[in-house]
Amino acid sequence: MKQCVPILLTLFLLSPVLAQSQLSVTGNAYQGSALFVRVTGEEKPEVSLGDTDYPVTGGAGRWETVLPLATECPSSVTLVVKTPEQTWNRNVVVKSRSYGHQSIQISPSTLASYDKPQNKADDAAILKSLEEDRESRRFEADFDYPVKAPQTTGFGLKRTYNGWRKGWHKGLDLAGREGEPVKAPADGVVLHTARGVVNGNTVVLSHGAGVGTVYLHLNSIQVRPGQTVTRGQAIGTVGGTGGFAPHLHWEARVHGVPVNPKLFFHLPDSWVNS
Repeated sequence: MKQCVPILLTLFLLSPVLAQSQLSVTGNAYQGSALFVRVTGEEKPEVSLGDTDYPVTGGAGRWETVLPLATECPSSVTLVVKTPEQTWNRNVVVKSRSYGHQSIQISPSTLASYDKPQNKADDAAILKSLEEDRESRRFEADFDYPVKAPQTTGFGLKRTYNGWRKGWHKGLDLAGREGEPVKAPADGVVLHTARGVVNGNTVVLSHGAGVGTVYLHLNSIQVRPGQTVTRGQAIGTVGGTGGFAPHLHWEARVHGVPVNPKLFFHLPDSWVNS
């Protein structure tokens, strides 16, 4: 797949009263990716992308957030960053990306369980935990795979279940062996754990700056909400809970929006060890 040109915007403002401010925006702008935003300055900035306002974390003169570019993001979106000194308005051109289509067969009982109220509540609880996340950035290096296993299903695939029901795949499926450890791909905090109907045993991690990861169908859960985890620490084991063959379904979400997990394997240079 052809890579789009990285965006790099850096602006400086000199003020006789306040210290110098700087805005940096990096990232490959394509549908299903994210932008990495940093503002240096004493005052906490306000950040919006399109019609959505996003929280910013940090302090001590450095403020950060990661912004999602959804799989259905329009070809052009406006980024607005406001500080007491200045307002930046930037048009971001977003490249389209086709992730393909997949037709799968699952048991009728598993498909029917998608409509159960409890399953919908399970999904809502994951989203709520991510939307309420206000952790400052904890990752300072490229992410690792949570399981060293072949990928069986990619991110973003449009799906047809049993020939009629439509959906899309919000993460990566990794063909780990049942009972194999699932490890945190980066430092983080446990936001949520659950035993879901379709999701099976579930763990949600925050890595800060709006970045969270989700782990479904686990055989066991080895962490608890509020617990701090380090890169490489086991958070559970591969399983097939929820009515599936053993595998790990792994999602990366930015302020709750699913994005391609693989983008975190190659972070912008300015976000590594900084």
